Amino acid sequence: MKTILVTGSEGFVGSHLIKALDESKYKVVATCLPQLLPKKGQYIALDILNLDLTIEIFKQHDPDIVFHLAAVSSVAKSFRDRPIAYSTNIAGTANLLEAAKSLHKKALFYFVSTCEVYGGGECLSEGAPVDLKNPYAISKYAAELICADYHSDGLDCIILRPFTHTGPGQAEIFVLPTIAKQISEIEKGKRAPLIELGNVEAKREFLNVNDIIGAYTLALEKCVGGETYNVAGGEGYTISELVKVFAALSKKTFELKVNPTKIRKNDIPVLLGDGTKFSQLTGWSPKVKIEKTIEDILNYWRAKV
Repeated sequence: MKTILVTGSEGFVGSHLIKALDESKYKVVATCLPQLLPKKGQYIALDILNLDLTIEIFKQHDPDIVFHLAAVSSVAKSFRDRPIAYSTNIAGTANLLEAAKSLHKKALFYFVSTCEVYGGGECLSEGAPVDLKNPYAISKYAAELICADYHSDGLDCIILRPFTHTGPGQAEIFVLPTIAKQISEIEKGKRAPLIELGNVEAKREFLNVNDIIGAYTLALEKCVGGETYNVAGGEGYTISELVKVFAALSKKTFELKVNPTKIRKNDIPVLLGDGTKFSQLTGWSPKVKIEKTIEDILNYWRAKV
């Protein structure tokens, strides 16, 4: 049985991944920030900015596979706090790679990057030009380059570039959860029947987190070291289109207002991927319909507010 160490296990995607990993195939070492240790389950406290601690934990658990999800993953947050985004996403990744190298064995290192490195467009394949338009994209691409460096030094690194994904449990700083939260508050009479958003014409894929987890589990079985893979379905929706889906599910009518202060000057209009390389290798394709994703997010926030 192989040991897999997952970083960011307390996060939106990480929490789904550790539940989905086949315990007959993997001994799972779930790591997370010390201050975010969940009250239930078995988790290892790990601050990836502490190199000595990271090396010590790697030596204790001797992972065969590292699946690196821990990150500052919000574009908006990366603008608000560049130093934290850069240190976490760049230095933190370098520390993990150094710890994996210290094991003196052929460990597999999966780095979850982002579609943001492309800077926008449609049908974006892995060969599309890199166009870094925000600190988050800069930090993730810098980490990709560090992965390539360690790969050239003998560590097997695989880079995954997932396109936009969402689902129940995603933080409200992301667009679909913030819509769902506002609607839930309107339904319960906690706010006026008004939704405020930024750029409602931005177009993204909005893959369901369960489809993303299915892709990641297949990546563990099929992907090859030294390669980069898009995880993408290629079908996109504007925010305004999805607000209409929310409206059809809402128990109360509401007005949509575009708030100019919520629009970023470097906002990417369209970001859709070509996931042919990954799909042909693994057989993966997204299964969950966008309407189901939105319904699940809305029900999550209805229970929460």
